[in-house]
Amino acid sequence: MKKNYVNNRVLASEILRGKWLIDDRAATKMLDAAQSFLRRETINGDHTEPIRLAFVAMDGQEYMASNDEDANLTQPCVLVVPVQGTLTQYDNCFGTATMEIVSILEEYRSDENVIGFILDINSPGGAVNAVMPLVNEIKKIQADGKPIIAHCDFAASAAYWIASQTDAIIMDNILSEVGSIGVCATLIDDRENKATGERHLTIYAPQSTDKNKAYRDALDGDFATMEKELSDVAVVFQDSVKAGRPKLKADAEGVLSGAVFATAKAIELNMADSMGDLASCVEIVCVRASKIE
Repeated sequence: MKKNYVNNRVLASEILRGKWLIDDRAATKMLDAAQSFLRRETINGDHTEPIRLAFVAMDGQEYMASNDEDANLTQPCVLVVPVQGTLTQYDNCFGTATMEIVSILEEYRSDENVIGFILDINSPGGAVNAVMPLVNEIKKIQADGKPIIAHCDFAASAAYWIASQTDAIIMDNILSEVGSIGVCATLIDDRENKATGERHLTIYAPQSTDKNKAYRDALDGDFATMEKELSDVAVVFQDSVKAGRPKLKADAEGVLSGAVFATAKAIELNMADSMGDLASCVEIVCVRASKIE
């Protein structure tokens, strides 16, 4: 059953001050949303539709359900979970909440009729704190002995981090892309309302000189502290991808510095394993599940 993870106050804070693992092509939309938050405007396109799940039986029969419905499974099947749009930890108005994905995987991880999982990814990435809940759930699935693979049309930054922790990465088509292994921060200076001249002042106790220091310094033009924080996240990101993709050609130009690669190059660099459609991914999971059994 769907769990309610709506938390737009957290989302507002993340957009205004958070660290992001996101491809530049999606960053502008996030900045527009941040400005709307500051103006207290309603953001169109709120994410209210439940995630549509596909349960594909070994004979190719497909049953569709949403994450707020109980799937009455009567035969072995592969669960396909879409991971689309900008990723945040909680429900959002841009794409996917990873906590919602986690709740789906948790629900079906112990279901005997679900023999494996496919994360169907088309995402530019998202917030730093959106990654680890889903990565941890992937590890639990693997520990339980069930296969989980990523089927990627576009998996950048945080989305690629997540994909790299699965058993295999299958590119959807020759123009599919993965990569953008990098970290950025978005800051919106809301200290003064330019229209009214109204200023927002925050006073810190003398004992709290390091509270929000990176954010405050960056607004004043000093980026050193925030660059250090981003660097720390980047190292964890890189190390996690290298661990998840042990044959990755990490020394190749652009691989760990934020470049994006199309299918042929991604496979050459061992950033992905092969190319195939969703049906072939189902076959791969079925084969892997039978070998595990």
